Amino acid sequence: MKMDEELNIMTLFKARHPLCDSCKKALLEKFEGPRCQRCHQVTKKTIAVCGDCQTLIEVYPAVDKIYTFTDYNDAVKMLMHRYKFLKDYAMVEIIGFICDVNLSSYDYVVPIPISKERMRERTYNQALEMIVKLKAKPAIFLETKAKERQSEQGRQSRMARKNPFYLSEDVREKDFTGKSIIIIDDIYTTGVTVHQAADVLKVLNFQNIDVLTFSKA
Repeated sequence: MKMDEELNIMTLFKARHPLCDSCKKALLEKFEGPRCQRCHQVTKKTIAVCGDCQTLIEVYPAVDKIYTFTDYNDAVKMLMHRYKFLKDYAMVEIIGFICDVNLSSYDYVVPIPISKERMRERTYNQALEMIVKLKAKPAIFLETKAKERQSEQGRQSRMARKNPFYLSEDVREKDFTGKSIIIIDDIYTTGVTVHQAADVLKVLNFQNIDVLTFSKA
């Protein structure tokens, strides 16, 4: 990583960015083409709801809005590989730098959970740490015992799997009528994971359930 900024009296006490302009540009590079206005997938023409979204909505209708920051380009792919599988926790600094978002308008910010086995393997929950870096308080409303890696499954197998999430004991009997919630995950691939999470949360009567991910694959 090359830093071109000259050190002088004006920059000496300035907070350093975690990456240079060229790296930031590479991470933010978007795929060309029209998009689905809901999940931001590249499509043949601009459309409000793509076929993949329509399928998800029919099965899991609880998700309202979906936000993503980056496309899953080569630079993002390398960053997420280091963050998720090589235990390079420092990558969360870059994610926080890229994600210019204020989550204070939501009453609760919920990370996609990982199993205890996966936690032992990775040593941290990547979605939860993203929330902390975005200066929000994680709300632990969901748990899972799922052991399989989502990255190794195709769309059909993901759609066919049983919902792996369940409510944490602390919130099972509560009613959140009128409250807003946003689910945080690292990558939106098929969308099944966040939609299944929302399907579990909907019984708590939230006014709206939104989704935010760092990247759209």
